[in-house]
Amino acid sequence: MKLNRYATASVIDAELSPEAEVVVERLKLQAENLFETRALLCAEAVMVTLNEAFDGSLSEEEAINIGSTFCVGVGNSGCMCGALAGGLASVGMFTGKGQVATSNAHARDCGKKLHDAFVQRHKSSCCRSLTRKVKHDSAKHFAQCTMLTGEAAELAARIIIAERGGIVSDTVSRPALTKAQVLGLRVGNMLRSVFQKCLGDAGR
Repeated sequence: MKLNRYATASVIDAELSPEAEVVVERLKLQAENLFETRALLCAEAVMVTLNEAFDGSLSEEEAINIGSTFCVGVGNSGCMCGALAGGLASVGMFTGKGQVATSNAHARDCGKKLHDAFVQRHKSSCCRSLTRKVKHDSAKHFAQCTMLTGEAAELAARIIIAERGGIVSDTVSRPALTKAQVLGLRVGNMLRSVFQKCLGDAGR
């Protein structure tokens, strides 16, 4: 029998306090909500959720902009799952310790833990591989990506909380978005895109 080389990943089995488990579940659902309501794409939803929950250094717009490069398997390339990539960027933000490569060895270790835990669950980190069986069924494809978005946020949150010694806050997640709020986000994003395009055209 061939052994799973990721079977020793410990993040999945790590025990957190009951309070932390509640927080992790809330963050998972929040990321899923942001994706499921089409407010944000996978990596964006993960990064916005975790940046906000753990008082990250990014504005919401910066978190969205950074996450946007990872979406749809890294810009439609079908490579790494965007949700996992967003989780990795978030873990790096909260576990990185310095300004040179040697001082960030611990962050790389944390990134490997997230990658290995994700692959242990889903047998792959590749968007193309993960979506092969659902790519021709839009409803199943969307449902699977919603689930992967939530799980990436969950696993990354577990690592971040463990790195903080299990300390969590009662205010680490926002309420689920309503349809009106989602519509407002979409209109705002559309208007911002139009405005930026107009500025670009005016500068030519």
